[in-house]
Amino acid sequence: MSSIPQIFLIFSLVFSLFPSFFSLPHPDPLTIRPFQVNQSPPATIPAFPEQSDVQGCPLDLPDELFHGIKTACGPSKGGISGQLHRSRCCPVLAAWLYAAYSATALQRAGRGGVVPGHTAPSYDLPLLPDDSETCVSNLDQALNQRGIELMKPNETCDVVYCYCGIRLHPLSCPEAFSLNQNGILEGNRNVKRLERNCLSSGNVNGFPGLGGCSKCLKSLYQLNNKETLNSSKPENRTTKMHHKECQLMGLTWLLAKNRTAYIRTVTSVLRAKMMTEDGSDPRSCTLNSDGMPLAVDSAEISGSSVPIPTHTLLYLGLVWAALMYNLILLVSTL
Repeated sequence: MSSIPQIFLIFSLVFSLFPSFFSLPHPDPLTIRPFQVNQSPPATIPAFPEQSDVQGCPLDLPDELFHGIKTACGPSKGGISGQLHRSRCCPVLAAWLYAAYSATALQRAGRGGVVPGHTAPSYDLPLLPDDSETCVSNLDQALNQRGIELMKPNETCDVVYCYCGIRLHPLSCPEAFSLNQNGILEGNRNVKRLERNCLSSGNVNGFPGLGGCSKCLKSLYQLNNKETLNSSKPENRTTKMHHKECQLMGLTWLLAKNRTAYIRTVTSVLRAKMMTEDGSDPRSCTLNSDGMPLAVDSAEISGSSVPIPTHTLLYLGLVWAALMYNLILLVSTL
């Protein structure tokens, strides 16, 4: 057999496999189930044995939470021991804490301040009690039981409340959420749009890219028909606080609905909002301070990695072998 037919045979074999490597079945799209305000709370860590769940801070603490927080809020790889990085730690810590507190926050939102079938704004209502201090104490206790200790920037400032500014309290956004006649908390069409636009299924390697993060961020601002990004009309402090509470309730809703599907996108959105210098709402998700896209940074923070698929490596190996064989034959004929 001459060299030309041999080359043709090799390339035919390699490229005949091309479709099979890139037409593997994709996983089925995520099925979003309606969120119901359960009467029974998740596994809880009460503040004190004699306190009820309403007085304490029930948290749902999965194993992934401990791993994510330890990786994000520990010393960076190759960094100085004991050094905290706000952009690494705070968004991940906030996302996991909101996820852990989501069922409690939404249950309490359903029990107070929302009348079945009523969606009128209620800006003048007093702020609901803040659970942050109790929750931080309970989280520290749970972390210590796992041998994990959150670093502190100093002796007088804790990581959650002081350093990252994370607040945990029952939420209220009557423009977007209401109780139906059966007492179940439901979201309106803006919430449905938020659910669709914040899914990670269309992003690269399952991580939300800049476009996916920005799309989710835009839907978050539209949750209570906010028009401030396109308007010069000033807002008072109460209105701004209410807008932020609606945004936080939207993210909490996503995490309660499907934590696995939304945790990465929520982390990226929180990072974009937390890293704004003036505290204003960012118009879009941008590169991090080190020039790294938010999604890549989020993957590194969570300690997860996205390996190159085996079939891709095999295909590249076959192409490389065929090209090298062709080059050797070409050189030998010169």
